[in-house]
Amino acid sequence: GRLREYRAAQAAPAAVSAHSSSRAPSTKEQVPVPVYHPTPSQTRLATQLTEEEQIRIAQRIGLIQHLPKGVYDPGRDGSEKKIRECVICMMDFVYGDPIRFLPCMHIYHLDCIDDWLMRSFTCPSCMEPVDAALLSSYETN
Repeated sequence: GRLREYRAAQAAPAAVSAHSSSRAPSTKEQVPVPVYHPTPSQTRLATQLTEEEQIRIAQRIGLIQHLPKGVYDPGRDGSEKKIRECVICMMDFVYGDPIRFLPCMHIYHLDCIDDWLMRSFTCPSCMEPVDAALLSSYETN
């Protein structure tokens, strides 16, 4: 119920967009309700998700957290030299930017790809399914 919604909301900062409704003046700070995208065409407040959708979102967050992450350092690794921009936000990578690596070896800004993967579990560059590669890598370990 509510506790699961709260935990899912706390665990997924990149997967939510803040939804600010008209705020009534109050003495306590109001926390905006997270907005989730159960499918790419749907947008719903966290409080409106079914239990099945909450479980699916929690599982997806768990898978995303297992993808390797790092910081952009073009001097350290030759493969990163060729990649100069995040194709999701179209911004150049800057030394020290948090990045995430997909199994296909494409890299993205951490926040950009985490948000993307909450909507679609395919690489935005090569359309390789991320979950299949991720799941098979766990079965072989």
